[in-house]
Order: sequence, then structure tokens, then C-alpha cells
Amino acid sequence: MNNRGQVFTLDMIYALIIVALIIGCSGKAFEMAVNRTDSYSARYSLERTANDAADVLVKTLGRPVNWEENTETLETPGFAEENEGNPVPNTISLMKFGQLRRLTNSDNWVAPANASAVEAIKKLFGGSEDFEIRILDENGNELWHAFPGWVPGENSGAENSLEVAVVRRLVAVKYGSAIEADSGRIAARAPGGDKIEENLEFEIYPGELDAFDWYIVVAGDGNPNLSMTVNDNKSAPADYNFTKADTPQEIYPKKPPGTHTVNHGGIENDDDINAENQLHEGTNFIHLYLPPAASSWVRVYVVAVPFCSARETAAIMVQSLSATLEVKMWR
Repeated sequence: MNNRGQVFTLDMIYALIIVALIIGCSGKAFEMAVNRTDSYSARYSLERTANDAADVLVKTLGRPVNWEENTETLETPGFAEENEGNPVPNTISLMKFGQLRRLTNSDNWVAPANASAVEAIKKLFGGSEDFEIRILDENGNELWHAFPGWVPGENSGAENSLEVAVVRRLVAVKYGSAIEADSGRIAARAPGGDKIEENLEFEIYPGELDAFDWYIVVAGDGNPNLSMTVNDNKSAPADYNFTKADTPQEIYPKKPPGTHTVNHGGIENDDDINAENQLHEGTNFIHLYLPPAASSWVRVYVVAVPFCSARETAAIMVQSLSATLEVKMWR
């Protein structure tokens, strides 16, 4: 009787152990399933937020539609070009992108004056600061990027994150997006004729001096005898001298070892131009003087590109550009 009781007790113990193992394994499996579901849900949420943000940026003007003129009014950022009050989908307005790039830069991101605009930008990304926007050229080379608190030479942190969602949209940076003034073709008069003098007038609105680098791009027809002087907000003496003996196209100011030195940016930071002749908010002009030259033409652009741009982008921006907008989010 006792022996049978012991066998029964052992059987019960073994059965309980097996049941406990089954319950334990089931609990672990359930926990793994829950964790996997949570991970999938978080991943899906990350990708959806990045997708939605990219669509808003390339398909809308933002709210209000002219938010780039006064970023304090920003409710929703959008980069699309405007045509008769409507957005042109999958285009990029450099004026809009440049202002967002300024807002995300370094101390601007935490400045009390930008608090409302910063919250509007974060809202687009689900309240997160873990995002980056890049514009790439048709070869995949980066033209510009923006992420919260960015400074030149530093990365966003996406490369160190466990999970990154990347969304890309094909876009166009349309002709004229960066052009603030265009002389059109100016035909030089024949030797013995009259000289040509013209002023290119353009407006710089509040906040734009900080948001953009300003350059003068000069192109001609290849006549080595063609020359022109270019002056910033004055008529004499010349700030820049253009001759076709140099190159078919010039970007001013020139990099060292040229005549002029630039610490950073364009003509707004040219150390060799007197302070009273520098660019300023309001109406500015570029004075052109073209002496007589046989059968020649020249064309002058004032170009504004997002600040901290590579100098060469100023020449690229006088034409339409195929590009890619890339949005990254991570956790």
C-alpha cells in the first residue's frame, strides 16, 4: 500500500514538473510573441511617420502657404513650389527648405524665439527629434542636410541607432528656385559704341541673410575680349572683375587664392567688401558695367542657396535639377 502511494506521489510530481515546464515555455513563447508584436508595431509606426512626413514635405506648400517669409507663423512645414496658389507636387522650393535648415541649425533649434516653429517641425515627425532630411543630386551625392541641432561636420546619430527607417522621394529643384535676380542676355555693343550699365535689384526678407549664402554667377559666350565689372550695392570701384580670359563661367566671390577671401558663405561674408556696401535686409542691387566688345553677350545671376552650401552649387542652381529627398527616422 505504501509502495503504491509512493509511486502515485512520484507520478504526480513528474506530471506537475511537466505541466510547469509547458506553462513556462508557453509563457516565454507568449512573451516573445508580445515583444515581436511590439517591435513590429514600433517599426511600422516609425516607417509610417517617415512616409507621411516625406509626403507632406514634397506635396504641400506647408501651412501657412508662405511660412518661409515669417517662420514664427509656421504650423506645418512643406517644401513644394507654388503655382497659382497650388503646390507643384514633388518639387522643392529652396526658399522653404533653406528656412527649415536654418531653424534646425545649432542654437537656432533651442532658441526661445523659434520655439513655436520647432514644435511644428517636431509634430510632423510624431514629436520626435530623431530625424534627418537630406537632398541628394541625381548621382546620390548630398547637396544639403538638416537635423535638430546640426553643425557642419557632425552626423545626425542615425548611423549609431538600432533601427532606422529611410524614405526617398524623387523631386525636382526647378529652374529659378534659387535665382533672386537675372539680367537675361546682355549683348555687348561693338567697339566705338556706348558702354552698358545696368542694375539688378532684388529683395532680401527678414531671416534670409542667415538662411542663405548669396552668390553672383556670370556666364558669357566665350569671347576672350569680353570684360565686365560687378559691384555690390554701389557703382564704383569694382568689387569683381569678369573676363572671358578666365573661365566660361565665374562664381563670385572667388575662393582663395583669388583676389577676394571668404571665411564662409557668399558675397554677404566677403571680407573685402566694405560694411556699408554689404547685402542687407530690404532692397539690394548689383551694378553691372560692360564696356564695348565685338559680338559678345553676358548673363548675370544673383543666386541664393541654403547656407553652408558647397560654393559650386550656386552654378548648378541656375538650371533645373533632378534630385532625391530623403527622410530618415530612428529609435
